[in-house]
Amino acid sequence: MCGILGLFDPDVAVAADLYRGALALQHRGQEGAGLVTWEGRFYLKTGRGLLSEVFQSVDLGELRGHFGLAHLRYATAGTGAADEVQPFMQSFPFGLALVHNGNLTNHDALRDHLASGSWHLNSASDSEALLAVLADYLAQNDVRQLGPADVFRAVARTMDVVEGAYSVVTLLARHGMLAFRDPHGIRPLVIGRRRQAWAIASESVALESLDFERVRDVRPGEAVFVDRAGVLHEAQLRTPQPAHCVFEYIYMARPESILDGKSVTDVREHLGRKLAAHFEVAVDLVCDVPSSAEDVAMEFAHEAALPYRKGIRKNHYSHRSFIAPNQTARLGAVGLKFHLSRSVIAGKRLAVVDDSVVRGNTARALVARLRKAGAAEVHLVSAAPPVRYPCVYGVDMSIPGELIASRLPDPENIGRYLGADSMQYQTVPDMFAAVEGLSVCAACFTGEYPTRLCDEQLQKLGASRSEAQAPLQVPQPAVKVNLPFSPVPG
Repeated sequence: MCGILGLFDPDVAVAADLYRGALALQHRGQEGAGLVTWEGRFYLKTGRGLLSEVFQSVDLGELRGHFGLAHLRYATAGTGAADEVQPFMQSFPFGLALVHNGNLTNHDALRDHLASGSWHLNSASDSEALLAVLADYLAQNDVRQLGPADVFRAVARTMDVVEGAYSVVTLLARHGMLAFRDPHGIRPLVIGRRRQAWAIASESVALESLDFERVRDVRPGEAVFVDRAGVLHEAQLRTPQPAHCVFEYIYMARPESILDGKSVTDVREHLGRKLAAHFEVAVDLVCDVPSSAEDVAMEFAHEAALPYRKGIRKNHYSHRSFIAPNQTARLGAVGLKFHLSRSVIAGKRLAVVDDSVVRGNTARALVARLRKAGAAEVHLVSAAPPVRYPCVYGVDMSIPGELIASRLPDPENIGRYLGADSMQYQTVPDMFAAVEGLSVCAACFTGEYPTRLCDEQLQKLGASRSEAQAPLQVPQPAVKVNLPFSPVPG
């Protein structure tokens, strides 16, 4: 779920706009950030941490050039080490820089293939392997006379050998900016225009932050190339087989974004209405778990004719706990993430709406804090169905043992484990209704994957970053027993 951005502006250097556009995508990755520009050579700065932390002492004027890339890292493959922060660079067959959002499911096979051809990769990242494959096919052209047709031919051959999810933007030194998207369009990628400037980004919210007009999405299986004259070339290289990630709409994207023609806000409001139609618990008010669930909760409350209050507020200086790099970091983030309004919560029966309950870390800790703040009852409501299957396309849900609905299939048991009075999930059919008109990937909910996979691949993807899992202890409901005798005092 990384954030990526590519810019070309013939009139001004792009570094300042790259930084501002990347800030609008910070929610997509918190582990690392990087910018690269090109003017005669590449100017690169990367580091671990938030964008503002990486660039706090950097003079953006040192990043010269009219072409540039930005990347916000969210680790799903590799180790999360500093050498895996993008953009990745490659000097062969000429200068290349690449940013990638997604996850390649045949990463190991690609690495073996590249090693057999004497390629040396410096990291465990699938993105570096993707860059090497693309570079190899670009090198099979006359690089001195490289044209759009040659570039598109190299991308088409790359698509023949890489599998999984990939939305990519690449700088080709002395030639231009290239972007392409896998045939399923699993990860988003959108094109924007501002006078003679072009932008290609993970979300439309980044374009709007720079006063770019959203032109359209890069189509599944398509490549686009902006040459040095600012001309946009297009090529549909593979037949589109859309399977857009539904979790983008539920959690990952900003509510202001429009992805593949569908408003994220509209989807979330639809999810709220569907939840309200099945909610039968008596409560006093509705709260949301900030901030992805806000639109869901407000529409849920409206549809259910219940008051909506901000009983839980987000600490805006904390990171998103779901996308912390490991389980230990996630657990530590939860306590810093929220502030509770006791005057709103105390003595109330609460319906607490969250975007999803994936691992249960946030929900369990939050329920305990709500009870400590005086909540009379806590009823959890999830905008998403139970996440039972690993994601292999770029969301950090690749370890089945971390998924609470995989370990506890019964929602009633999940609710008890989380300490809630009840637990209601969205249904899969209602989720599909909320994205009506889109072909989506919902593999994490249904187990139906749009690309070729085997059990061995799923095991490897999970094992690469696995952590030990203790058995979940589910509290049993209290049972009133009628004794056949009177207890003896003392």
